[in-house]
Amino acid sequence: MKYSLLAASIGLCFSGQLFAVTFELSELPTNDNTKHTYVMDANESGVIVGRSTELFNLPIYVDYIDFEDSGIKNAYDSWKFSLERRDETIDFTLDDIKNNNAAATNPEAHAFMRNFLSTRSNNPEFQKLNSGIGIMFSTTSADEKVLFDAERTYTNGLSRSTVQLLTAVASDGTAVGWGTAPYDEVEFQKKDESDNTTFFQRAHASRAMLIKPSGETMALPAGFSDDYGSFSIATDIKKMDDGGYLVVGQSAMSVEKDSQERFDDNCKGEDEPVAVCAWQLQNSGYYDLRAYQWKLDADFNILTEETKDLGIGLVREDDEGRIHVSSALAVNKAGIPIGQSQTREGDDFIIRQRAGYFQDDTFKPVVDHDKGYESSRAIAINDNNVVIGYRMDEFSLGSFVNVKSYYYDIDNSEYKEIASFYEGSDMYVRDINNAGQIIGQAEVEKNVSVPRRDAFLFDITTGQLNNINDLLPCRSADFPYQVSEAIKITENGNIYAIATKTVKRKDSLGNVMKDSDGNDEFESVAIPVLLTRNSDGKPAECAPEEAETYERGSASFGFLSLLAAPLMMLRRRRKTK
Repeated sequence: MKYSLLAASIGLCFSGQLFAVTFELSELPTNDNTKHTYVMDANESGVIVGRSTELFNLPIYVDYIDFEDSGIKNAYDSWKFSLERRDETIDFTLDDIKNNNAAATNPEAHAFMRNFLSTRSNNPEFQKLNSGIGIMFSTTSADEKVLFDAERTYTNGLSRSTVQLLTAVASDGTAVGWGTAPYDEVEFQKKDESDNTTFFQRAHASRAMLIKPSGETMALPAGFSDDYGSFSIATDIKKMDDGGYLVVGQSAMSVEKDSQERFDDNCKGEDEPVAVCAWQLQNSGYYDLRAYQWKLDADFNILTEETKDLGIGLVREDDEGRIHVSSALAVNKAGIPIGQSQTREGDDFIIRQRAGYFQDDTFKPVVDHDKGYESSRAIAINDNNVVIGYRMDEFSLGSFVNVKSYYYDIDNSEYKEIASFYEGSDMYVRDINNAGQIIGQAEVEKNVSVPRRDAFLFDITTGQLNNINDLLPCRSADFPYQVSEAIKITENGNIYAIATKTVKRKDSLGNVMKDSDGNDEFESVAIPVLLTRNSDGKPAECAPEEAETYERGSASFGFLSLLAAPLMMLRRRRKTK
């Protein structure tokens, strides 16, 4: 999923109702080298892992680029034309980038090159960039945690080409996540060509990782290994009563017939290095992937007899060569993993992904589907064996619509959908605690082209659904927060969330941006917050919505969008300081 930003003015946002202030909001630290900082998970002791995106000053490497090529010339002309249509003048040339390293000092040139490289992200002959980093929080800072990235000569530092995602943290602070390998610059002579061509290749697509409380990292091996790195991710971890750890996620288990044939037909080492061809195939679906678990003892030794494939919801036919996929997203203290799997209906009718749980090497669905385009996810499970997730029942214009959230009681085989704020309001659940309190994000505006999404709190026992913003102080210049997504709810009801806040806008080099009159520009950014229960909260009467005197804006930052956060290109030239 992808996210977009909508610039927000400093203003007032009123709910027009009387309510008790149920939560106090505290800002958590943010990463100074990025625009947006997110919570991904937290434990009961307040140990937090997260992610930051839009890293400033990404290193742009140009020595290998042919600036006489029509591709980059056309891109430059398009950029220039776009500026001229807004009565702006481009202030750099391609020669400035080639000869004077303008992309390192001129924010417009830097933004242009980031945009150009992003349009060639699937081309192995161009530098790879990723603006997201994994972070670990302290009481005062959100510091980068490097998983697999490494220094490269062509960037004079970290390659900044890797995906690094910390996904979960156990009760003692042990964390898990996954990351891709950094790209290496290699020279390769193509068949029938006399000159070498620069290629960028990597050692693995994705590898699960565990971070001990000491900070030491260790890779979690995939169930299948090959010469091209295989594939694994870790999505959740629990510290068990025996002192050991249970980690769940997804792992490659084989290369099936169709994938092997594509490799044999295409990866001959003639027009590109074999490793480059392999990662291109991996990007389009290469391995047979399964929900997977790793069991470790209290000393972090992997227990091979309990480290295994968790299963899938279909049986492979004898003549079937395609890949099949299941994945685990969470696990509870009872050791029940949940997630989703492909399932087969009829002779050859395969459900894309169906929510369920894994038990006794068997996938057990919790959502019914009868159409091939339907899909569902299981997102979290509490220690009372209640699963939460969402389903997508309609497919329109290339994307899922009509997203409905549910909870499912495994012990009673009971499925119930959660009514959202209005009919047609898409709702995405994110977490549930043992008291049956569910949090997430849902649409809160009707009849608009881009509905605003706000964080919600739902109580299974009472059936009450609240917009979390209605449980906070009235939005004002002194309280400039809009809570867009709730991520983690603790057993005492505190909530870790993502809020939007208006700050001074910065360009891709990290400089504060000015408008044509020399005034600071502003934008809405994502910040992590902690909402602490306040049982003594006083009623607060906010002015009705029609009393707004400022332009209102919002931004939506879905959790799953973090898995594929795109580069944010700054396309306007402005003064900086």
